Amino acid sequence: MKTNNMKLVFSFITLVAFLCLVGTVTAEENYELKYQEKVKQNDGTIGVIAGVINYVCPKLVPASTNICNPDDPVGSAVGVQKYMEQNWDKEEDDIEDAEMPELLNKKAALQFWDAVEQFKQHYPWREKAKKAAGQDDWYNSFLNEEMAWQYLVKCASRGIFAKKIVDGE
Repeated sequence: MKTNNMKLVFSFITLVAFLCLVGTVTAEENYELKYQEKVKQNDGTIGVIAGVINYVCPKLVPASTNICNPDDPVGSAVGVQKYMEQNWDKEEDDIEDAEMPELLNKKAALQFWDAVEQFKQHYPWREKAKKAAGQDDWYNSFLNEEMAWQYLVKCASRGIFAKKIVDGE
C-alpha cells in the first residue's frame, strides 16, 4: 500500500512540475508575441506621428527656413526644434521664456517642441527592447517596448495639441 501511495504522490509531483514548466514556456511565448505586437503598434504610432509632423510643420515655421521636408518628418521635427532653440539660453530659462525666432504660431510651436522631446525619449527603450529580444529575453523586450510606447503616446498627444492649435480648435 505504501508503494502505491508513493507512486501516486510521485506522479502528482511530476504532473505539477510538468504543468509549471509548460506554463513557463507558454508565458515566454506569449511575451514574444506581445513584444512583436507592440513593435508593430509602435511602428504604426510613429507613422501617425510622421503624418502630424508633416501637417503641422509648415504651419509653425516660415517656408523660407526650408525646414519642413515631407520625406523626412523626424528631421523636420528636429529642425523646427533647433530653429526654436537658436536664441535659447538653456542655463537661464525654460523654452517658453526663450527669445523665439519668427514663428507662425508660437503656442503650437511650444507644444510641438515638447512633442519632439517626448519622441526622443522613446529611442533608448526601443534599443533596450531590441537588445533583450536578441537574447530571447521576451519579458524584458516587451516591457521596454511598452515603455517606448508610453513616450510615443506622450509625443502624439502633444502633436495633436499643436495640430488643434494651428487649426484654431
